[in-house]
Amino acid sequence: MTQMNRLTTFFTIIAALAVFSCSGETDKQDAKRETPQKKVAGVAVQEEFHGWESLTLMNSITRLDIVPELGGKIMGYSIHGYQLLWHDPVNEGLVDTDQGYGFGEHFFNPGGAKVWPAPQGWSGAGQWPGPPDNVIDSAVYEADYDEEAIIVTSPADSAPGRSGLQFTHRYSLVNNSSLVDLHLTMKNVVDHPVTWSLWHLATMPVDRDCSIIVPTTDNGWRVMFGSEDNPAWKGVENGFFNAKYEKQVGKVGISTTDGWAAWRDNETNMTFVMMFPLNKNKKYPDNGSIVEIWANGGGTYESNHQTFNPEYSPETAFMELEVLGPLTKLAPGESASMDVRWGVCRCSDVIDVNDAGVVIEKPYLDGTGIHGKFSTFYRGELWASYMRNDGKRMSYYKIMGVTPFNEITLQIPYDDITTWKADKILFQVRDENDEHITIAEVALK
Repeated sequence: MTQMNRLTTFFTIIAALAVFSCSGETDKQDAKRETPQKKVAGVAVQEEFHGWESLTLMNSITRLDIVPELGGKIMGYSIHGYQLLWHDPVNEGLVDTDQGYGFGEHFFNPGGAKVWPAPQGWSGAGQWPGPPDNVIDSAVYEADYDEEAIIVTSPADSAPGRSGLQFTHRYSLVNNSSLVDLHLTMKNVVDHPVTWSLWHLATMPVDRDCSIIVPTTDNGWRVMFGSEDNPAWKGVENGFFNAKYEKQVGKVGISTTDGWAAWRDNETNMTFVMMFPLNKNKKYPDNGSIVEIWANGGGTYESNHQTFNPEYSPETAFMELEVLGPLTKLAPGESASMDVRWGVCRCSDVIDVNDAGVVIEKPYLDGTGIHGKFSTFYRGELWASYMRNDGKRMSYYKIMGVTPFNEITLQIPYDDITTWKADKILFQVRDENDEHITIAEVALK
């Protein structure tokens, strides 16, 4: 019996201990799988996700599907039925653990979100020659859970000439929000030091008008694979690199200036944000790349001294939004981790990101009052806190209820601002635990 089947059997026995309900809009085609049959301690078990056995996390907004048999990948991330991740529509339900290792071997890419070691390369020790990788990428991961999270662990990749790593990843949701916390860990399981970077990839759909936005400088990006004049790479404008899928294969590396990157559906304004730490004093793989974007399509690119000419296919068209951690030397038995946070909200633009949400138009004060626009990852309330610089709060009041599905437009009259002798206003989202999370602030003096 597989680990997945053992968990499913256990959950079935004690499923009567809890009942889950999810309110909101639902995609009719996904209605069956959007309603879990069992739930224990915050972890719902669903028999299938598009044919794959899945462990599932849910709250009132978000659903996360993890498939241990596909290398522990996150295959689904949906917000009220709106699916953010791409998966292979032709091979739904396929599990292939008989893949090769290294360049030119058999590779099956089901999509979803995954973690690989970096740097990738084919010159010998210290470079990862995958995909494919029949341990790190495609082996069956062991699965466990606690009251808030699902934990997946790879087999030990300890054979001679391999990475020397074992991965353990903890996936959890932030209550009453679209936020997902990913705690990614690599451990040295061999008897000699190894040096790697954690490399997290999310496979994004391109069957709609969509784009990727990354904060960087004018010369903070470079083409890694494919044509230099690939029309997908729009370049940098106003401090942001922009990419838009154009059916051509290619890859860019970006030295980002802030710890976030965003994928936007330009038709619905649904925006996926990936947040991550920056360690500017440390060395990163791929000539300092912190964010990378891969476009899967037709065209020409060179790899491992060979030239490839893939053809565009709508079934295998996607973009990968990727983030890399710093290169870390691990002694035998030593571990290193990287925390990545996902969030989704509806917004017409992105100029900044924080834990509360997305800033669309930075709030500003003029002679008529305060104006601005943003969107939040939370379902809760927006409050204004009038603060002095010494930290004393002079006054506060509720502005409105908020959700990730609606933009927030600020229009606070000047008279309301001058009533209180404050130095600044904090605009904060208050969640059901009465925690105040600042999304923006405006200086009054």
